[in-house]
Amino acid sequence: MIVIGILLLLGLIGSIIPALPGPPLSYLGLLLSHFFLNAVDGVSLFWIGVLVVFVTVLDYYLQIYGVKKAGGGKYAIRGSFVGMLSGIFLFPPFGILVGAFVGAYIGAKIDANSNEAKIAFGALWGFISGTILKLCTSFYIIYILLF
Repeated sequence: MIVIGILLLLGLIGSIIPALPGPPLSYLGLLLSHFFLNAVDGVSLFWIGVLVVFVTVLDYYLQIYGVKKAGGGKYAIRGSFVGMLSGIFLFPPFGILVGAFVGAYIGAKIDANSNEAKIAFGALWGFISGTILKLCTSFYIIYILLF
């Protein structure tokens, strides 16, 4: 039970910090619970696994989509990822948000795009959307285990 609790907690933390795969860690906790404590319906287990894969892939796409929708190019996309990852270490915990914003802004400057602020907010929107989606998925898995 302790390992399952740690995995669920890491799943929630990983939903916010991009270096950890949040929903897959929560799902691993669900699988351990299924095999060692109390069985979850096999069909539900399958569909939750599909949901976890979908959310994990969609999380990476949302940030790219936010930058592209705002008019950013490849340097803005790369800048948002580099900024987000460097923000984890430089100014935790808010460095993730600031890093994604600043990275996309600098990338848009390199792309010689005149809508730097709009692109930076697009990256921020994509990151926040993915984070909310991952948090909801991890909380849903915890809900299933508790109730």
